[in-house]
Amino acid sequence: MIHLFGDRLKELRKNKNMTQEDVSSVCGVAKQTISNWESNITQPPFEIVTKLAQYFNVTTDYLLGFNQDDLDKSKKLKTTLKEAGLMVGDDLTIEEFEKALKIVEMLKDTNK
Repeated sequence: MIHLFGDRLKELRKNKNMTQEDVSSVCGVAKQTISNWESNITQPPFEIVTKLAQYFNVTTDYLLGFNQDDLDKSKKLKTTLKEAGLMVGDDLTIEEFEKALKIVEMLKDTNK
């Protein structure tokens, strides 16, 4: 399951028995802003993500929805793309990413 920032924030808030107003006070933003974050409508600036991670005693990676499994899969994908000649550097260019997506879509279609 993909955990988005808002899902993690809501989970952490509820685990501490906090209201959205409580979190808004911590961040210095309106309650509606917290609601938008938890609904994954908008995302906070990095400074707020850092503040929330410190407040809830979690990493920013956790709060943003990343975990070690995601990192491992990302490394494996990059290795595979490099071996296939679809990736030149350490980071995907937009063109390389789009090419990889097209190949994945073609593979999906052939497996139907």
